[in-house]
Amino acid sequence: MSVWKRAAALGVMASLDVPTLHAAETINGRWAVDPASCWGAGERPEQSPFVVTNYAVRWLGERCRVGRMYKTGATVHIQAFCWGAQGARSIPVAMTPHNGRLSVTWDRGAHGELDRCP
Repeated sequence: MSVWKRAAALGVMASLDVPTLHAAETINGRWAVDPASCWGAGERPEQSPFVVTNYAVRWLGERCRVGRMYKTGATVHIQAFCWGAQGARSIPVAMTPHNGRLSVTWDRGAHGELDRCP
């Protein structure tokens, strides 16, 4: 294989990783309905921050470990293994970033648009 073909192949492989890294950077962080809710601990979506890391999600009193993750289009789907007031359970989570906001579906219930916390 020529040097140019190797360089082209490496360039293509490197470019395939960029969207995945970019998607993780745009979703990870603390999100809330409004800035006043960014540091609260409420039980309703409008009072509680939604926190996303590479290995965990936290919302509505549930602390969750990411079990399985896949992406369809711009939406990231997570099967989260959670524990909280309702005990241990599995929760499906879907997150779609767009225009600096995040749409979240938590346990099959849509909870609207969230803004990134400052």
